[in-house]
Amino acid sequence: MPEQEPKPTVDSIRTHRKYLFDLWSDARAKWSDVDRYYNRTFSLWPENMDRPDWYRPMRGRSVVDHAVDHQLAHEPSIHRLPAGEGEEHKRRADRVEPALRAILNEAAALETSLTWKQVGKNLLLYGYAVVETSVDGDCLAKRRNKPRKLRGESAEEFAQRISVWEHQRKTMMPFRTVAHHPARVLLDPLRKDPRMGVRHDYRTAYDLYLLTSARADHKTKGRNVEVDVYDYGDNPYKMVECDEYWSEQWHAMATTAGDMLFVERNSWGFIPYAHAFAGYGQEPTEQEEFNPSFLAVGILDHARDTLKAQAQESAARHNAVIEAAFNPMVTTGDAAELQEQRARGDILEVANRGEVGWMEVQQLPRYVFESEQMIDRDLELGTYAQSLAGIREQGVSTVGQQAILSTAASRKFATASKQLEHLASRSGMHILRLIDTMKLSLIVEGHEISGADIEKDYQVKVSFELVDPVIQFQARELGLREVQAGVKSKETYWSADARLEDATGERHRLLVDSIREDPMIQRILAKEAAREEGLLEMLQQEEERQAQQEQQGMPGEQAMVDSMMGGGPGFGPDGSPGGGGPGGRPTRQPITPDTARPSPVGQNLAG
Repeated sequence: MPEQEPKPTVDSIRTHRKYLFDLWSDARAKWSDVDRYYNRTFSLWPENMDRPDWYRPMRGRSVVDHAVDHQLAHEPSIHRLPAGEGEEHKRRADRVEPALRAILNEAAALETSLTWKQVGKNLLLYGYAVVETSVDGDCLAKRRNKPRKLRGESAEEFAQRISVWEHQRKTMMPFRTVAHHPARVLLDPLRKDPRMGVRHDYRTAYDLYLLTSARADHKTKGRNVEVDVYDYGDNPYKMVECDEYWSEQWHAMATTAGDMLFVERNSWGFIPYAHAFAGYGQEPTEQEEFNPSFLAVGILDHARDTLKAQAQESAARHNAVIEAAFNPMVTTGDAAELQEQRARGDILEVANRGEVGWMEVQQLPRYVFESEQMIDRDLELGTYAQSLAGIREQGVSTVGQQAILSTAASRKFATASKQLEHLASRSGMHILRLIDTMKLSLIVEGHEISGADIEKDYQVKVSFELVDPVIQFQARELGLREVQAGVKSKETYWSADARLEDATGERHRLLVDSIREDPMIQRILAKEAAREEGLLEMLQQEEERQAQQEQQGMPGEQAMVDSMMGGGPGFGPDGSPGGGGPGGRPTRQPITPDTARPSPVGQNLAG
């Protein structure tokens, strides 16, 4: 029995927030500096230096964006092991996989930015990411509360509202997955599965009113909750700074001004946050107190000085090009007079040729350009290689060499990819647990899921696979050979090579295909198609006529057609069935048992 946690108060929430806020202060300061390099607003030159600073290359931003686009996929693949032995457990596990995949995809699409793509960007940019898996109370209320007939409402209008509600009750998906900015959710950095967390954020006054009023309604229905309905006053869009507290036993929210909005029991039994470091950091040996900033290391953290050096070289070279292109004219005479003559036309009147000329342009030495190449190489080694973006390196002439370089460079993102999969897996487990404990039955994108399919087992593995079409084709070809050789099962081929989630459904669809190939079933389907086209009566008359011909010993019309096409049993010279060979000709037989049988090719064309 876990120890009873004291009910949170405004002071206790403020204490938790202050401790975690101070713990993450160094990391937040570093993230702010990284943002300047990502958004190209960093300081290019030291203060009090009169140099052009408006030009900054896009290298810092392109490094992160290319890495997220090319190395971290955002389409989840679900794998779930059966909860027990037997076909029924396999069938239920196969039902969960496509349904959970549809839930995660729809939940990500409901956010303003795709959840898992944003999580991958946070991992690479900040070296740390947080995901919240929550339930939309508004959506649950619409599913739960059946509409009542309004005064003066017609029966037809009420029936329409009931139809809409029935549709929403079956298909509305109440789960949300949100990729918060890491600075807004404060969690214990030493625990992968934290037991307490504080979300420190701003919310509109009207949002606080909705949150508190909904809980006040639940209170009247017997739910144990302490709530104070927030009064938004004259400005519903006023931003209010709040602290939302979560623990395994309590859920509460208070404003930083000191107002407790609500306190309720956490019926879920877990906090809805999951977090992970990207894996690029390392805690120093001499550090006495733990500081998460050494673990929250993004792909640009140690490249900031190099990015600034590259930007300085690019800005200096660009300024040299500008000065060369717009080289000022010099004169030993009156500059104002020269300017006036140039304004009148292209011909200048001077006493001698040496009186007017162009300012000498500075010639950049070769090492200036070689220095930038060394900086580019340093950036590639520490961040993102061009080979991963599809750019072939100099000296690489074959596809195999390029594949080796790309594979070696992509290993830098292996840890971040694993952490992304862990966060999605935790989110999937939370969703399955909520479906089971809240006794929900959902239909999402045509896939149905309920607590009966989950069987009290919330374990699930979510993966984000970057599939190379060429490699996938080779894997499927090899998998088919292994299935034909009998060393691999079809189900293993479907899951490992074809990446199919619903093996039970595929087995059922294959069975349906085999049933449809049965001649009797095809005849039934043909009659059904003829009935739909209005040809069933003609077909029945033709069948009756052929049956009468067969009773009279006459060959049926279909048999005649088969004989003419070289198939069927054929007919003898007198019109009776038989004859053995195609087209009514007898089959060519060997003269003796030891004689080779002649080839039948071209028999029906022989004279």
